[in-house]
Amino acid sequence: MGAMPVYPMNQYLADFDGSEERILRACFTGRGRFSKQGGNMRLRSSKPFNRPESIEHGCANYVWRMLCFDLVGHGKHVCMPVCADFDLEDAINDDEGGRIRHGNPGYEEQRERVRNMRDAMDDLTKRFERNIPVEQQAGVIRWGRALGMLS
Repeated sequence: MGAMPVYPMNQYLADFDGSEERILRACFTGRGRFSKQGGNMRLRSSKPFNRPESIEHGCANYVWRMLCFDLVGHGKHVCMPVCADFDLEDAINDDEGGRIRHGNPGYEEQRERVRNMRDAMDDLTKRFERNIPVEQQAGVIRWGRALGMLS
């Protein structure tokens, strides 16, 4: 199994600020020879937050999972991230006082908030990935070949 990819985060995050930058930085680690001050950071090999304590934490977990799927070409990260939005749903439900069961008042509104947050985090992920050359996006290449879009 290969190492997780390393990126010059200070350069890649120049167009992001506030919560978007915090969400993206949480997806990476600067431990060891990689330094947050120097800007080079490695994509984490596991979720940033085991138990998200805020919507921002849930968003970081979601974005991390999508980045792993698109950028890493080995190991556990090659699986389709069909459950990635569970972190968003859990964080939103915790923030709003718990999950509303199907059919109860407020259920559709809560589901809509989850969908909107997922769409926003997908957009954030794609905007970040525009910094990375396609030939360095192992997951994109892998699925492009599987779908017959790349040879």
